[in-house]
Amino acid sequence: MALVLASYVLGPSPMTLQFWPGAVAMILLATLTAALVSNSGRTAWFVGVVTLGVYFTFAIALYLLPPR
Repeated sequence: MALVLASYVLGPSPMTLQFWPGAVAMILLATLTAALVSNSGRTAWFVGVVTLGVYFTFAIALYLLPPR
């Protein structure tokens, strides 16, 4: 929210909070992944690697499949 408000002053054009459905789904899945990993308080190194893999997959998807 702060970045959207700052974009009116600092940016060349104002930002909006309109997200495409793919980005909303990725944010939801990333939040659920982080909640499931941190729920127990203890994790193994493999769980961290899988979590990083999920985030890396989302980053690649957002780079290669920009919104229309």
